[in-house]
Amino acid sequence: MKQLAGYNIPLHQEVISDFIYHIRKHLQSKGLQYEFTVAPEVVLRNEDFKVGYIIPDISIKKRENSWNQPEMIIEVTRNRSWNSDIKKVRKAIKEVRSLKEVFVFNIEESECWRINKPDFDEEDGNCFSDVLRFDLKNCLRG
Repeated sequence: MKQLAGYNIPLHQEVISDFIYHIRKHLQSKGLQYEFTVAPEVVLRNEDFKVGYIIPDISIKKRENSWNQPEMIIEVTRNRSWNSDIKKVRKAIKEVRSLKEVFVFNIEESECWRINKPDFDEEDGNCFSDVLRFDLKNCLRG
C-alpha cells in the first residue's frame, strides 16, 4: 500500500500530537492550564474573514473565548505545501483580530517561520511564542 499523502500522513499527525502535548505540559507547569485551551484542526469561521474559513492544524485560544477567536495558530507542513501554508497564515493574521501570532513548521526541513502582531513582522527560524512565553522548538523530537 502506498503511503498516505497530505495532512493524513502519520508523521504530520505525530508532530501535531507532540505540539499539543508539550504546549499543554508547559501551560500546566506555568499554572496557565485554566487560561488557555489547545486543540487540533478546529474550523475557524470568523466575521473578520473576507471569504470562507480556515482549518489550522493547531489553535490556541483564551479559555473564555470561542474557537473563532484564537490567540495563535500553528501549521505543520512539508516542502511541497510550505508556501501555500505561509500564504494561509498570512491571510489569517491579517483578517482575524484576535490572532496575535502564527507559526508554520516544516517537518521535512525542521524549519520554523512566524508572524506576530502588531507589526506583522515575519521571522524565519524564530520559534519563540510571545503568547505562551515558550519556545515551540521544545515541542519537537530531537
